[in-house]
Formats: sequence, structure tokens, C-alpha cells
Amino acid sequence: MKNLALRIYDYYTYIFDSSRNPLRHIPDPVSRFYIMTILAAMWSFTFAMYIGSIIYFGISLAAHVILLLMFFFTMAVFHDAEKNKSSWLLKLRSQKRHKVR
Repeated sequence: MKNLALRIYDYYTYIFDSSRNPLRHIPDPVSRFYIMTILAAMWSFTFAMYIGSIIYFGISLAAHVILLLMFFFTMAVFHDAEKNKSSWLLKLRSQKRHKVR
């Protein structure tokens, strides 16, 4: 059961983590976000047509866009903090290193 859960997680991160999926080759995170948003809209439309409900399309699209916005916002904050060597990020990394040792 654990192997199945880990495999599902690996598939999930490969599809949705733009630093691991084929979109990682696009250096501009804004372009990656745009492409992921277009893909989310296409999948939302596909599921809405499958279910036969255009109302579901709006709900699904809104949920996908919100999740993508939060993911890329968090990624941008972490990237900026690492680039600027923010103290909170350095503390977090040093705590992680101490726990590992």
C-alpha cells in the first residue's frame, strides 16, 4: 500500500511540480505559470464535458487557478528569499540540517 501511495505521489509531483515536469526547461516562471493555467483550463473543460455540466467547468477552473496561483506565489516567495539570502530562510535551512544530523 505504501508503494502505491508513493508512486501516486511521484506521478503527482511529476505532473504538477514545474521544477520536475518537462516545463522545467522553460526558464521564465511566468511562462510556466501561463502554460499550467492553460492546461488547467483545458482539463477543467474536458471534465465538464465528460460530466455534462458546464457549471462544473466554472467551479473546476476557479479551483485550478486558485491552486496554481498559490503554488507559484509560494514558489516566487521562496525563490526571492533564497536569492536575497533572507534570514528566515537561512534559519529554516539550518534547523533542517541540525535535525538531519
